[in-house]
Amino acid sequence: MSITEKKSRPQLLTWLCLGSGFFGVLWIIMFLALIQFSLAGNVPAHLFPGIVLQYLQAGYLFIGIQILLTGLGITGVILMWQMKKSGFYLYSSVKTLNYFLPVLFIGNNHLHFPGLLITSILIILYGILFSSKANNN
Repeated sequence: MSITEKKSRPQLLTWLCLGSGFFGVLWIIMFLALIQFSLAGNVPAHLFPGIVLQYLQAGYLFIGIQILLTGLGITGVILMWQMKKSGFYLYSSVKTLNYFLPVLFIGNNHLHFPGLLITSILIILYGILFSSKANNN
């Protein structure tokens, strides 16, 4: 393949990237809103899922790390959008770390099968798409 040729992005990859990016941005917005409400001293529990309220109890350091990891995950998605395999490695590393990080701050009872299943399915789908389609960057 010559340098001027570009690999086309599979349609499934386009949808996965758009979905991952969208939900990543929403996740960051939710955390920022949670911090804002917390600093104001009034966290409306009906606006946030129970798991996010547990995250608040874990502290601002934990929430900051979650925001950072989510931002890195979005960076990985952007790289995958550009058909770079390095995006897959970044995304899969961040998502795996993001799944297990609550254990350090909250405890073992925070590992849930649905979260593991969703994380695994996304990593596997991205992996399948990048096993033969992406650049080696």
